[in-house]
Amino acid sequence: MPFDRFHRLVTAGTLWTAFLALFLSGEFGWAVGAPAFVLMGIGPFLGAWAALRWVRRSAGVLALAVGVAVAAWGVRSGDYLYAAIFYAVFLAAWKALLLSRAPDFVQAYALSFLMVIAAAVVNPGLSFGALLLPYVVILTVGLLLANLRSGVESVLGGPGEDPRSLETALARRGIVPPAFLWTTAGITVAIFLFSLVFFFAIPRLGLGFFAQQSRRGMAVTGFSEEVRLGDFGTLIEDPEVVMRVRVAGGAPEVPLRMKGQSLDQYDGKAWHKTTRQRRPMRMDAKGRMVVYPRQPIPDDETGLRVQEVYLEPMAGSPRVLFGEPDILAFQRPSSVMEALRPAHWRFFIDDAGDVVVTGPPQVAITYTAWSDPRQEDPETLRRMTDPDPPWVRDLWLDLPPQKEEVRRLADDLARGAASRYDLALRVESFLRREFTYSLDVSHGEEDPLADFLIRDRRGHCEYFASAMVVLLRLAGVPARIVNGFYGGVANPYGGYVALRRADAHSWVEVFFPQAGFVTFDPTPPSALELRNRTSWWKGVSDALDAWKLAWYRWVVEYNLEKQVSALAALFGVRRGGAGFGAPVNRDDLRALRDALRSVPWGRWLLGVVGTLAVGWLVLWRVRNRRRVSTGLLPDDDPVARSWRALGAAMEARGVRREVSETQVEFAERVAREVPEAGETARQLARWYVERAFGGTFTPVPEDLARHVRDLLDHLPSPRSRRRLRGPRSLDRGDHGK
Repeated sequence: MPFDRFHRLVTAGTLWTAFLALFLSGEFGWAVGAPAFVLMGIGPFLGAWAALRWVRRSAGVLALAVGVAVAAWGVRSGDYLYAAIFYAVFLAAWKALLLSRAPDFVQAYALSFLMVIAAAVVNPGLSFGALLLPYVVILTVGLLLANLRSGVESVLGGPGEDPRSLETALARRGIVPPAFLWTTAGITVAIFLFSLVFFFAIPRLGLGFFAQQSRRGMAVTGFSEEVRLGDFGTLIEDPEVVMRVRVAGGAPEVPLRMKGQSLDQYDGKAWHKTTRQRRPMRMDAKGRMVVYPRQPIPDDETGLRVQEVYLEPMAGSPRVLFGEPDILAFQRPSSVMEALRPAHWRFFIDDAGDVVVTGPPQVAITYTAWSDPRQEDPETLRRMTDPDPPWVRDLWLDLPPQKEEVRRLADDLARGAASRYDLALRVESFLRREFTYSLDVSHGEEDPLADFLIRDRRGHCEYFASAMVVLLRLAGVPARIVNGFYGGVANPYGGYVALRRADAHSWVEVFFPQAGFVTFDPTPPSALELRNRTSWWKGVSDALDAWKLAWYRWVVEYNLEKQVSALAALFGVRRGGAGFGAPVNRDDLRALRDALRSVPWGRWLLGVVGTLAVGWLVLWRVRNRRRVSTGLLPDDDPVARSWRALGAAMEARGVRREVSETQVEFAERVAREVPEAGETARQLARWYVERAFGGTFTPVPEDLARHVRDLLDHLPSPRSRRRLRGPRSLDRGDHGK
């Protein structure tokens, strides 16, 4: 492939990779993404257009005008970060259309780096980690090619030079051999992997890789203080994972029901939460935030469920906490590292028993939930006939006016029910049997629930739950709608149950005196089957989610506590805690201290020093044997032979060409240090570059070899040059005295 085309292809790949890391953050839609991808992809290949003088003169004016417009837009909207990122994307796409000389390519790489820095802020997900290494490799190759292009342009692109010489040189094939590219990529990967050692080794005192370890909170329907009928239908096919749950002492179980918050007031179109008054939760003797302070959790936890939850950032603050009904307590993992990195997590509970937590915004939270999944015996519930407290009736019996058909349906279902429990079972069974779960429904705006119950008996979960609550309230039974997650997918790679946005679900809780709220779910089982359709992609998605969790925990949220955990694993120290949080306690620190004391550090140090010494010796021998290889010209080429003779003569005089020096740079240094050979060195460098990169353009004298030999013969010998330096050095010393 011609050098110029290959360099432009590498540049397009650099810009594409950088923008893809930014695009996958979700900050930009396709209205911005599609034009940016197109311009960055085809722009680098429009070199002829970019070389036009009027195009380059107008480019700065356009960039300045767009910058002023974007700055004004940022000030007006208040979203300065988005405005800055948008302008960086514009500059990168615009520069892709203006790639003509080497500085243009370097500027494009600088803009790509700005996009990667922005992606590190707005996209700390696994996609950023997957694109980072390819970007670093492609960028390194691009910078090396830009340096090579700059050297060619410095010789063949100056004033008075024939433009065809530069074009022919850049169109030459084979300038960059494949071995060079593979070596460059290998060295870059090795350096990248070596830098990971420093990333994991540098002590962290509270800040993860991405400053506050933050990432965008996802919006999940049902966990705000208002939910409209029909909202849940938009989530049924969304596979994004919201939380991951491990059950202590047992294998993951599905389906899994995780209760979030309840809504009590219905206005005919949407549900609202009126129990907004929150108070701090009380702590028991074991440091758990208890839901029922007057009912302590028994020391014998037989029959209770203990779940460890890794909850992704969710939009909104404070954040709802989830647990399997009936929730008894919550607890954050305690750690001796909290003193170094205080998180200020606080638990609050409202009058409905719903729990929220405050803490660092947009940060994943790990906590443990204690639940009692055992419900009261049905016969016991049937015997509960005590009157409901007034505050219960005020909260969970209120209804807006209902259509007469809905009232008659409620009366028909309530007729003959022997108890509250029997009525709840009857309504639940009626909805499951007579109605169909469907996502492709629309029940209008006037009275969607009546339309669901009377005309079109199809809908999704919030229609079923709302219908049951309304029918029970019309019969005088306190009930409420509850939003949470139901279903999930067992992940065999991570040993947890992953609950997705598609698992967002609504069900019903019915109040029983002396027992509290009891769970009922009128949604047909077909809803769960629709959510859990399996495919060939499931195994791949499970593996990706396990990797995603590892990326978040060990990169995005990497801190001092995880450093201690990794160090303990390295030295085989068995930790006291395990799971998502894996808190570090004092016993862990003592065990790690003892393990570190038992390490033979003297032997380790001796081995490291010996390895470094052997490596230095090998490099020293290679360096002393190395000679600058012409490589780009045949050995019998007269310019190559003369260049080698000049290099040997200069090396004998202490002017050795460095590996990183181009021919032109070496010739300029020869002119400074051995002026007698300066003009010949410059002419040889010019001929060398012309013949190596673009064919022969300037005629080479037939007696070139004799001319160079005569010049070298008349140069002062290395010894005489050293004798001449001595007196001058002494004269300067005497003058100084």
